[in-house]
Amino acid sequence: MYLVNFLKNLQFFGAVAIPFFLEWAKISYTRIFILEAFFMFWIFVLEIPTGVIADKYGRKVSIVLGGLFSAISISIFGLINNYWAFFLAEFIGAIGFILLSGADKALIYDSLIQTKKDKDAKVFLSRYESAGTLGILIGFPLGSLIAGSSFLPYPKTLPLTFIISGIFLLLTFFVALTLTEPKRKEKVKDFFKEGIDGFKYIFKQKKLRIFALNFALISATTFFMFWFYQSLAGVVGIDVKYNGFIGAGFNLFSMLLLLNIGKIEKLFGMKNMLFYSAIIPGLFFIGLFFFRNVYFVLVSIFIITGLKIMRSPILSDFMNKHIESRNRATVLSGVSMLEKIIVMILYPIIGLLADFSLWATFLFLGIATLIFSLMNRIESEHIE
Repeated sequence: MYLVNFLKNLQFFGAVAIPFFLEWAKISYTRIFILEAFFMFWIFVLEIPTGVIADKYGRKVSIVLGGLFSAISISIFGLINNYWAFFLAEFIGAIGFILLSGADKALIYDSLIQTKKDKDAKVFLSRYESAGTLGILIGFPLGSLIAGSSFLPYPKTLPLTFIISGIFLLLTFFVALTLTEPKRKEKVKDFFKEGIDGFKYIFKQKKLRIFALNFALISATTFFMFWFYQSLAGVVGIDVKYNGFIGAGFNLFSMLLLLNIGKIEKLFGMKNMLFYSAIIPGLFFIGLFFFRNVYFVLVSIFIITGLKIMRSPILSDFMNKHIESRNRATVLSGVSMLEKIIVMILYPIIGLLADFSLWATFLFLGIATLIFSLMNRIESEHIE
């Protein structure tokens, strides 16, 4: 499973996806984000049938098929330069994403229970996440070096990053075939119903509602930096071959923040840490509208992405404290669904704005982030 996670995260295209769409496929931001909204829509629709595969036919089957569908999806992007073919790739990719999502960790946990190592689950799951992070840290820089190489005339090198990623995803499929799944007895779940029930539960509980909205809204606006950092780097004159190093850099920065959460909390206090980690990304987004030099751009990319990633486990922990055990899976499904809906709504809006002005887009994201931060501010009484 460590190898599965490493291989599926060797995303050589990850740091050059925007140049691929803009310079190779020749499509606008609006059309890019319509594609991504389409991808998000199918994740909703397919959550129930793909969940049935994992629960009824086994996690191994789900992971094997997830690797295969993901490989086909990414390969289509690399082999066919056609906007409508990209919709097919996104549809197949949504199937692969959902098949892999959750089934991997569930299989690991079931295996740990069978081998009576479930007390050390945090250790094994941390190693699993580290294997995936290692894949990103290797894949991003190598992908951008391939894109910026003279192997083929630019931008013909861009689809090559998708083809290579597809090959490694196909290796994920073959590695997954070697997995052994422990026996279990579970009922098939209705994941969509869980999400709806979770929605209702979130808005009935005041403290939980504040945590969930703070998490989903701030996460949704700061999420767009993962899309725009490549364009930002290009605008300030950074060559595409360095994109992967920027991507690897902010992932490492995020890891450092997560490893030092205790020290950061001690320095600022939990209430202030949550408030500043929401306000600061908004201010940096707005700052990009006024300061467009390479140094401010790089700092902004690292700060916005780093704080977004840092906030996630903290707020997840607080939400779990306000959820009864019997409702935990249902409510967390609802929170996840809430964030995806917000992102899906924002996709076409942000795409239209970006085609009008990249800098105006950052101003909009900054103002939205500040408003969301103040509307759903977490106070001391919420934490206690």
